[in-house]
Amino acid sequence: MLRSAVAAIRDGPEAVVRAYAERGSEECTEGENTLLFLPVDDELRCRQRFGADVEYALEMHLRLNDTAALVARAWSARHTLFASPELPPLLPTERSACAVPLLDRGIPVAVLYLGFVKHLPRGEIERRCALASEIAAPFAIACERESELNRSLYDGLTGLLTPRAFRERLARALAENGDGGKVALWFVDTDRFKEVNDTFGHAIGDRVLQEMAELLRTHAVARTDFVARNGGDEFCAALIGIPKTLAIERAQEFCDAVRSHDFGIPLRVTASIGVAAYPFDARTAATLLERADRAMYVGKNAGRDRVSFAVEGREAALYR
Repeated sequence: MLRSAVAAIRDGPEAVVRAYAERGSEECTEGENTLLFLPVDDELRCRQRFGADVEYALEMHLRLNDTAALVARAWSARHTLFASPELPPLLPTERSACAVPLLDRGIPVAVLYLGFVKHLPRGEIERRCALASEIAAPFAIACERESELNRSLYDGLTGLLTPRAFRERLARALAENGDGGKVALWFVDTDRFKEVNDTFGHAIGDRVLQEMAELLRTHAVARTDFVARNGGDEFCAALIGIPKTLAIERAQEFCDAVRSHDFGIPLRVTASIGVAAYPFDARTAATLLERADRAMYVGKNAGRDRVSFAVEGREAALYR
């Protein structure tokens, strides 16, 4: 079991739990349900489920302080607990159950719930719990590695892609779209952001950047476009599969949305946006970023709060 769990570390925490569930299936423990609960705010939420009776288990949310719930009680106790009249199994079809907190240096990071349709002898349940406990260390390592990967991919303040992750994904998008595809790029600068920081402080400045990031998300198409914080008060967005003219129009819509948004400060926040498109303005990710960046500065130098776009043979042109 431990070897399987360790081997699964590279594929993430869910793979570690899957290794445990597959081992249970191999041992043919009849009617076993396996659920993984993770903490989210003040709740424990089901993230994975294995078994015949767990179709709707991913909808389960348990309060961390719910002393009547077996999983929540095990989380608080920091040791394995068994179902009892006071702490019944989670599912009505189960006759036996236990909850095994997965600890990292004594601190719970998740709870593995095991439910059994048949009433099992205590010794058999304890054996299954001991097996489940073996994945605690591999699970914690996989969580830590996943967290490190997320930190390298996502900006800590805004949750958007980091510059490096964005550039790598942009390069892949250009390669996947080929000569016949279309990829447009926005390069967004938050106008007079230094004035925001100097006047209201960095905490307010961070909040403005977070709201800018959220606005940018809402103007991108989910699962198609992707967005990043380029550093400081700059952002980038890649728009996949649309013509350059539409990318410019959408950029103007975003520019208008920033201008009209209430950032909670007595200072109007605006954005200058440069647009460039593949394959018309550039053939590589680096050149596309450079063209959009240069276009953005043309708009910024023309008075800010506007959209400008790359034009063949010259720096850029203003949209309006």
